Amino acid sequence: MVEAHTQTALNPGKMNVSEVHQELRDATAAPHQSLEKRLPFVSDDLDRGVYRRLLEAYYGFYFALERQLDQVSDLDTSSLIGRHKAAALAQDLEVLGHTQEQIAALELCHELPPLNSRLQALGVMYVMEGATLGGQVLSRIVKAKLSIESDSGGAFLNVYGSAAGPMWRSFLVLLSGVDDPIQRDQIVQSALLTFTSFERWLERSQVLQ
Repeated sequence: MVEAHTQTALNPGKMNVSEVHQELRDATAAPHQSLEKRLPFVSDDLDRGVYRRLLEAYYGFYFALERQLDQVSDLDTSSLIGRHKAAALAQDLEVLGHTQEQIAALELCHELPPLNSRLQALGVMYVMEGATLGGQVLSRIVKAKLSIESDSGGAFLNVYGSAAGPMWRSFLVLLSGVDDPIQRDQIVQSALLTFTSFERWLERSQVLQ
């Protein structure tokens, strides 16, 4: 979840930031930084066991959230094509020693942010797509510390590969279509609730510092 830094690397030219994107960046800066500091990726305690437990917790959140996203009736399903990541998490867990039965038995998050409309979905997607950008940075950390690469347990952190930039920019185009201030606020509130839900889930999973 390091959108601000990764975004510059992916598109070094001047970016045209929509109003809703700027509002999201401003509103989520504090919870984003708070959660980032609590994740153990840069901790000396990071080892394969800690990493595996992180992936288990991420799977429990992403699988449940993506299932809810698929049920949002007024969201164009084409906007979700290629954006789900739970399968990559399952792949990583298998590579790291989990059986399919163990993955299927993992606890899922039941305290998700509300997902009853397209606007709420966009707020959720902003957080998750931003986290995918951050994964580009985290994948390099995991490679350096644990010798884990995309084909050896790190597929989730580099899930879009070279398409990370285009995928982010296409989401921003989708986001920029919302001009109404009330609707923009609904997106922002959804993003904030997503951060809260995710952090609480990771706390419950005992993977935060």
